[in-house]
Amino acid sequence: MDCDLLIKNGFIIDGTGNPGFYSDLAVSEGKIVEISSKIEYKTPRIIDALGLMVCPGFIDPHVHAELTVLTNGKFEEFLRQGVTTTINGNCGHSITPYSSDNIYEYMAKNGLISVGAKRKNKRFVPAWTDFSGYIDVLKTKGTNVNMAFLLGHGTLRWSVMRDSKNRKLTVEQEKEVIYLIEEGMEQGALGISTGLAYTPSKYADTDEVIKLAKIAKKYDGIYTSHIRNYIGILAAVQEAIRIGEAADIRVQVSHLTPTSPEAFAEILAARERGVEIAVDTIPKTSGHFKKKDRFLQFIASASSNLFEQGLNGSLEPFQIPEVSRKLLKKIRFKDRLLVINTDDPQMENRTLKEIALAKEKNVDELLLMLLENDNNKLTFCQGGLNRWDFPGTPYADDIAHNPLLMVGSDRIFGDVDDPSDWYELFRDGAFPIYFDLCRQKGIRLEEIIRRITSLPAQQFRLSDRGIIAKGKAADLTLIDLDNYSYPSDKEIDHKDPLTMARGVKYTIVNGRVTLDDGKVKEIRAGQLLAKYGKNL
Repeated sequence: MDCDLLIKNGFIIDGTGNPGFYSDLAVSEGKIVEISSKIEYKTPRIIDALGLMVCPGFIDPHVHAELTVLTNGKFEEFLRQGVTTTINGNCGHSITPYSSDNIYEYMAKNGLISVGAKRKNKRFVPAWTDFSGYIDVLKTKGTNVNMAFLLGHGTLRWSVMRDSKNRKLTVEQEKEVIYLIEEGMEQGALGISTGLAYTPSKYADTDEVIKLAKIAKKYDGIYTSHIRNYIGILAAVQEAIRIGEAADIRVQVSHLTPTSPEAFAEILAARERGVEIAVDTIPKTSGHFKKKDRFLQFIASASSNLFEQGLNGSLEPFQIPEVSRKLLKKIRFKDRLLVINTDDPQMENRTLKEIALAKEKNVDELLLMLLENDNNKLTFCQGGLNRWDFPGTPYADDIAHNPLLMVGSDRIFGDVDDPSDWYELFRDGAFPIYFDLCRQKGIRLEEIIRRITSLPAQQFRLSDRGIIAKGKAADLTLIDLDNYSYPSDKEIDHKDPLTMARGVKYTIVNGRVTLDDGKVKEIRAGQLLAKYGKNL
């Protein structure tokens, strides 16, 4: 018998949670065709996996790459972690409805795409008018990893209402949102996502979300939520559970902070009484690094009238004293802002409060001075080099041993042409960092692999992924486990947004070797996934 690829002598952890075993593995036409010892098929390619862990490709359930892929589908940062599938359209932000121009406008107004990227995409990326149209565009572009997509409640609500005001949907607007959800689900979306801490999703009450979740449920969709954390983490998780129970829909609680163990316990209790719920967390992250122009865009995005005047990304609003005062008030915790790339050793890597004290200025005066500076590389860090809510410190025992806990990197992509435009550190090491945190608590390796392979595959109904078995898609990763890591606080260069994980030797996507002995190949083997093993 012939095969396309033969992996020999590997230690296979199959994603089920069962003990690992040594075996060979044969791949043909993108599928796993044989798993047994001493396979002797004829093949053009043999990989000797002696000393390597062979497991299903990892699934990241929380990514924001739906626009990035239109101009760059390489995704090296995922391949080097062993990730072969990403779920996109999270936190209420997605690529539908209506025209691509509408989506670019929404993303720009919310600071999620730079003004330059918006202009470039409108000029060079083919337009689309619905979910299927977006998929058609993406098929012409290709991707190195598999991608699946959610419908964003925030994008839907803003598009139908044409604003982010604090008010209910009218009867006609509600009918339109329902129609758009039905259309997107029929065209292959996995479910709906909310960003209940953001405008405009935050203006939706629980009843509105339940009503819309019931529409996704008709298509066996999932409800994922950036929870309403401003009401308290536990209360926000309880709201997500209430939505799941009322709509009888699967629930994914997104990027839950490990500082709230009682919230994780609430999720486990809900599962035990029959709610099909799971949770992801960011293992570790820095704050958001934003170059000056992008920082200005985020400030302007807090005031929709500035976008109406076309002033986003411009210093012009700050020249009007009363406007500048209003805008500066919108910046939370501005005295804690850290600055880098200042060209001044006295200011570098210090907070605005520290610099203001040394210069005998107030923080607002200092911030205006920095914004007026002609140094376009000046970068502000919001949240610090280590964020308090995802510190990367050992998990509490009941969090570490929670069987529903998976990794969600929440990887946010800045401008493709300028990775320093907007970035966070440690997100590109989410999976090795999670490995380390779990192993510190004595979690079995097989259990860690189950949580990041078959658990998300089951949760999102990707029925042909997440397990190594005959007939399943050949999404695989081969890892030198002793060297699987990401730089620590002491090792990281906070000016380098492209720091990658180490230790993955091979990542195989649909049977094609995409990371080959540590080298990335842009062969675009990724597929666009719908539920139940179907491709879009």
